[in-house]
Amino acid sequence: MLNLKQYKDSVVGTFVIIIAFCLVCSVLVSSAVVALGPFKEAALANDRQVSILRVSGIDAGEAVAQTYADHIEAQLIDVETGLLVPEMQDQADGYNFQSLSRKPDTSVAIPPEEDVAGIRMRAKYMPVYFVKDDEGTVTRIILPFYGAALWSTAYGYVALSTDGNTILGLTFYSHGETPGLGGEIDNPRWQALWVDKKFDNENGEYAFVIKKNAAKEGDAASYEVDSLSGATLTTRGIDNAARYWFGNAYKPFLENVRKGEIIK
Repeated sequence: MLNLKQYKDSVVGTFVIIIAFCLVCSVLVSSAVVALGPFKEAALANDRQVSILRVSGIDAGEAVAQTYADHIEAQLIDVETGLLVPEMQDQADGYNFQSLSRKPDTSVAIPPEEDVAGIRMRAKYMPVYFVKDDEGTVTRIILPFYGAALWSTAYGYVALSTDGNTILGLTFYSHGETPGLGGEIDNPRWQALWVDKKFDNENGEYAFVIKKNAAKEGDAASYEVDSLSGATLTTRGIDNAARYWFGNAYKPFLENVRKGEIIK
């Protein structure tokens, strides 16, 4: 047995004390992570609910969780077919598509020529949130979307009318863009420019675009949003993200919505 008194002033004794200290700290940190896990999950769930309610058109007030439970129904869709996956509904609320998009068995590779959002992989299933009024009638459809901006991957939600085409709201819940420049994607005034715009034109072709000097009248005004001054690359990334998700990945789902096969 090692005699610590004998080695307390030696190099060996010093290393023994350091190793013992590190082991104790490791145990304490691990225990803290485990103990705080439920609180972290609760905070993430609350942030997600707040973001979804923000574009739902429903005032949450102080009762976020209750309002969410009363008015939001989460489902999963098979992105390829655009159909709901009712047998997985219990997994829909809080479905971590970000993590699952990095796992081979729960993701698909995006062909380079289609990957305008710069994300390379996406999850096979994505959550969709149906907003319901007090009578249980669906009033909006909320879909997550994301893509590479200038300095970060920007994650947001778009709320659509039940026609599956008209934008009713936009919010971003995670990004690392420069405050005052690309970070202005959080500005409510810019987000309001999206409201009442459409993704597809009357021929069913994707027409939405974020550009400098967007049209203010005529047919083009229904599909164009002004880019942010001084944040050309950030808004170009958001435009590409919208193009990938709403002009490609979600196309089967949105077509099913428009045909009346999702909302009965």
